[in-house]
Formats: sequence, structure tokens, C-alpha cells
Amino acid sequence: MDKKAMYKLSYGLFVVTARQDGFDNGCITNTVGQVTSSPNRISLTVNKDNLTHEMIQNTAKFNVSIISKAADFALFKRFGFQSGRDADKFAGYSGCRRLDNDLMCITEGTNAFISAKVCKALDLGTHTMFIADVTDMEVLDDTPSSTYEYYLSNIKPAPKAVGTAPDGQTIWRCTICGYEYVGEELPEDFVCPLCKHPASDFEKVTSSAPAEKEDAVPVGKTPEGKTVWRCTVCGYEYEGDKLPEDFECPICGVGPSEFEKV
Repeated sequence: MDKKAMYKLSYGLFVVTARQDGFDNGCITNTVGQVTSSPNRISLTVNKDNLTHEMIQNTAKFNVSIISKAADFALFKRFGFQSGRDADKFAGYSGCRRLDNDLMCITEGTNAFISAKVCKALDLGTHTMFIADVTDMEVLDDTPSSTYEYYLSNIKPAPKAVGTAPDGQTIWRCTICGYEYVGEELPEDFVCPLCKHPASDFEKVTSSAPAEKEDAVPVGKTPEGKTVWRCTVCGYEYEGDKLPEDFECPICGVGPSEFEKV
């Protein structure tokens, strides 16, 4: 079975935003669709691990900003590659505005927004599907919407060249966000810690020989010769000959026991 056939489905891309207790948050999703036109209702499916899911579940409302072909990768990094549990995604961000329902919508790299009020929730195991009444919507500009395929081909940077891995070491790379898992086998139930996509969205990349560039940096070392320690949860890298015993990952908050020497 060729799992890449799923990539041929036509998906749009959206920033879904919510607000609870004065805190704004949002995440990238490709799972928004119209359910009925009368009444006008949409569906939204969100991973239960996402903070946005928790906020929508508690407040029963959300906004959908439709991403256009004018979007750059910075938008996906801000709302897709970090968790609202660890970072304020709207801190220092001006490409947005607050709507009448008191939630943010994204105005840069988007072409429209839809505001919605949840009327029903369906438990799908790892995800929840929210069915919601449309309460407001507006077209922001005429730039065509970005599809999932367009994002992969034109917005997401090309993967870094393989060749810096040790001889024979297997790397599994998330085709969505580029996160890399190192190990001979990728667990079937593995979920990308950055974008929450499953093991089926990872591809195997290997290097049978070290890089042959004259100026190649030794594996696990910075150009200055410092040792690199990688967080096995989120991929954050710490540079230093020794990892402090009380060190906490600034991205996902785990301790030094979750780091490995690259």
C-alpha cells in the first residue's frame, strides 16, 4: 500500500485560533471543511494534545484564517512548530487583528477568515471533530488559497542534504515539518513532537558514507569543536562539552535525561 496516495487529496491550510483566560493561541491545521450551507456549518478536527484543542473545548468558539499562496514559512514556524504551552505565539506578532468574538485572526499570508461557535463535538480517539455554526466571515484579498501540495512544493524549505549522519545511521524525517528521528526503526505509533503528524508521514533517509566535503564538520560537533546534545523529544540542540545536570529544554521543558549526544 502506497501511503503517499493520501498526499493527492486536496487539502487547504488554516491557522485556527482560540482564546481563554486572556491568552491567545493558534495552530496550523488542514482539517477544516464546510458541512452544510443551511445552516452554514463547518467542521474542524484537532489533535487532543494541542493546547488549541483544550481552549476550543472549554470556550466552544474559534476562528479559522485561510492561508493563501502569499504565506511564507515563518507563519508555519510560528503557529505550527512550537506549542502554546511553551511559547506565546502572538508575542511581538503584528500580522493579526482581534474580531468581534474577541479572538484573533491572521491577516498576513491569508485571504479570508471564518468565525465559528461549536454546536457539537465528536470524539475520534486521538482527535476531536468540532461541528460549528459560522457566526462571521470575510474575504481579505484575492490571492489563491494555499493547498497542502502547494505548501510542500513552494513554501516549505527543501530538506537539508543527507550526509552529516554517521556511517550507516538511519534517519527518519517528517515530510511535513522536517523533524528528524534517529533510530533503526521508527515506532508505528510515533507522533512527530513538532507538528503532531504520525509515523506514516515520515520518510527514511540514510547516509552510507560521511560527507566528503573538505570543510565538513565532524558529526556531533559545531564548527568551533563544541559537542552537540540533541533533545530526543523536540530536536532542540545544546552546544557544550557537558550538559548541565539541571538543564531544561527551552522548547519542550524536558530534563537532561531526554538529551542524547549527537
